[in-house]
Amino acid sequence: MKGIWKRLAALTLVLALVAGLAACTGGDNSSSGSSSQGGSSSSEGSAADSSTASTPDDGEKQTSFKIFAGVSELSPDNSEKPIVQQMNEAKGVTIEWNCVSGDTLTEKKNLMLNAGSDSMPDAFMAAQLKDAEIMTCGTRGLFIPLEDYINEETMPNLMSVLEVRPDALAACTMPDGHIYTLPNFGEMGFEYKDGNTYEIGSIPQFTCINTKWLKAVNKEMPKTIDELHDVLVEFKNQDVNGNGDPNDEIPLSFIFPWDNGAWCANMTTLWAPFGCTDYNEDHRAIKDGKVYYQAASEEYKNALAYFHGWFEEGLIDIEVFSQDSSQYIAKGNGEDARLGTFVWWEIPEVVGYDRAEDYAYLPVLDGPDGTHHVNLNQTSTVSRDQFAVTSACKDPKTLLNWVDQMYDPMISMQCNYGPIGVFFDETPDEKGVYNTIELKEGETEGELKSKSELLGPTRQLTEDYGKYFYMEARAQQRLDDLRDFWFNYVDSTESYPNVVYTEERASHWLRDGGIEAEWDQYLKDLDSMGLQDVVGAWQSAYDRYAEALK
Repeated sequence: MKGIWKRLAALTLVLALVAGLAACTGGDNSSSGSSSQGGSSSSEGSAADSSTASTPDDGEKQTSFKIFAGVSELSPDNSEKPIVQQMNEAKGVTIEWNCVSGDTLTEKKNLMLNAGSDSMPDAFMAAQLKDAEIMTCGTRGLFIPLEDYINEETMPNLMSVLEVRPDALAACTMPDGHIYTLPNFGEMGFEYKDGNTYEIGSIPQFTCINTKWLKAVNKEMPKTIDELHDVLVEFKNQDVNGNGDPNDEIPLSFIFPWDNGAWCANMTTLWAPFGCTDYNEDHRAIKDGKVYYQAASEEYKNALAYFHGWFEEGLIDIEVFSQDSSQYIAKGNGEDARLGTFVWWEIPEVVGYDRAEDYAYLPVLDGPDGTHHVNLNQTSTVSRDQFAVTSACKDPKTLLNWVDQMYDPMISMQCNYGPIGVFFDETPDEKGVYNTIELKEGETEGELKSKSELLGPTRQLTEDYGKYFYMEARAQQRLDDLRDFWFNYVDSTESYPNVVYTEERASHWLRDGGIEAEWDQYLKDLDSMGLQDVVGAWQSAYDRYAEALK
């Protein structure tokens, strides 16, 4: 099995076609793109109460740490956040933050990882670490093993979570047996009519269409992909927003590919007419108990070839390959309606509450053969990409004792959403449970959360809802939408219980075309690099899982 993973890593590192998978090589390796680093800042706390902070074995206590952190585009620096200041004061430490947002996060992270130990921060937090990066940086000694620090003395709050979720650490254990990253718990699901619970990310991309524009061009809600094509042509050719400019309408916009932050804004729900919805970042899917690689399937090829035609016709926003989420949302929130069709996990966050009434969900469309197929996304309630400690850290115990506070249910609540008095009401209700604060006019929960949250390893357990805080109204709405609308188009609820190199190829094929001529060589390249061994490993893991359920 280790040989499989070595070949898997070789795929990502040798081809270097996915941004970030060539990281962690150390030494003097160069990286393309800007070499500038994000600004750093400090957030200081009182040293008065540091009794619970641990000290390193040599007796020297480190009280100042450097953390490279991902934040949302709307977020202030982490040093300005009240919950961070509270955590610092409780442990008597100072954090020097290097906070990065948007599509520069991967680039700047890779510059650090490629530079090796000489320029390492003490930790990476919410830096969107990929499995290949975790494995490679761990085995090269850039990330340190954490299993010996996960104990009652150093991380009591995490240990409390592990008492009720004892299998969580298995999800963070790498093939070499070490744990290099902390678990992040995110439970949010709904019970379907089959009696099973499905997570909120099972279908991550909701396609939305402007119904006001549909009426303006005398079209019904599309039911097939070709009908949608004809609608988008009308959106492009007419001044459907009525502002006198016939050229400012965008028939279809989304964010592509994954590295641009497209988890909920990619276009692959629109691929269902061709037999797949490529939601999984590793392009892994399962059908009739058989695991396969979607990016080597005829369905994938046919979808990209078809939508390349749309791109040439000017039906697809030319900025889909470059825009980040803030730029994307700005298009929907401008003075005039510009988006005919877009993809997101809800409507109001992109176009605002007032304009949201002009939009509706676009059904999953049928293809030329009159069918569609939805592959449910691979979901997990435990992720492993939120926090890693580097070899530069002289006192991992103190740092991990500091971050352990994020597993406290009340602190975690405020990290996930925002502080009491900012995102939540100042006082809880009669049950001791916190409600979301009343929003300002024109403000959305998503916007407020993005401005207030502290991204990192937290707990969000099913039993926390209604005990500490109530689920966001928009999250509950999303679960309702999944159950009542989107799952009506799901004919198989199979999903896999993360490697290869296709993102830049996919962008090239969508924008420039050529997939038909290059496809056979592409498949040969994948096979020569060991794709079948990787798929075989996926299949074996799934077979063991399925057998255990019998």
